[in-house]
Amino acid sequence: MTIGEHLEELRVCARNAVIAFVGALALCLIFQDWLTEHVAIWPYQHARELLAAEGRDPGPLQAIEVTEKFFFYFRVAMYAAFVLSAPFILAQVWRFVGAGLYPAERRAVMRVLPVSIVLFMLGVLFGFVIVVPTALAFLLDYGDPTMFASGLRADAYNGFFLFMCLILGAVFELPLLQAVLAKFDLVSPATMAAKRRAFIVGAVVASAVLTPTGDAITMSLVAAPIIVLFEVGILVAKRVAPKADATVVASGARDAS
Repeated sequence: MTIGEHLEELRVCARNAVIAFVGALALCLIFQDWLTEHVAIWPYQHARELLAAEGRDPGPLQAIEVTEKFFFYFRVAMYAAFVLSAPFILAQVWRFVGAGLYPAERRAVMRVLPVSIVLFMLGVLFGFVIVVPTALAFLLDYGDPTMFASGLRADAYNGFFLFMCLILGAVFELPLLQAVLAKFDLVSPATMAAKRRAFIVGAVVASAVLTPTGDAITMSLVAAPIIVLFEVGILVAKRVAPKADATVVASGARDAS
């Protein structure tokens, strides 16, 4: 294909992706009330239920600015539209990128991409169901209630919710990264096992940096899956690594212990 043909293909793919997103956004705006109540607000409502059982209900989210409620609903619809249109957008990206790859490269991408998407969605789900409600319940209940009101702004909640889910989605890609490194003989499973203690320390430090609040509960909820996923990644790396590396991982684990 000539440069002009590549640019035309890029234009068509970009146009199709934009049309898909705009169509999904229009649909999500129609159902924005349901999406907000049953999806976006669910972690906060769950945290409220946990606190209400102890008589410490912080109440509904607060909208301080005049436009805060409007933009909260719009962001919910926009995020949902991106999720809804993501498969079609990825197909358009693959249509453009895949045309320039060799057959072996296309097969490799087609093996890795579905796994990457599933791992990312599992991380987002873990944040949505476990981390965000638990962290909110702890943080909103922290301190003397006679000195601080526990109300939470809608914008602050939206930022915390989105940030934590995206971070955990990225964290859940760790086993895939380890498998790729082992597959191409960049880092052996034995080396991963030998560096276990250093990785655990790094996971704790990383969780302290990544979590916006820095409290012990939220840090633990982020650090624990990182450490577990690292161990899962070692097992996966053993299966995909060259045989010479896979056979020595046990000795590396013994050295680490």
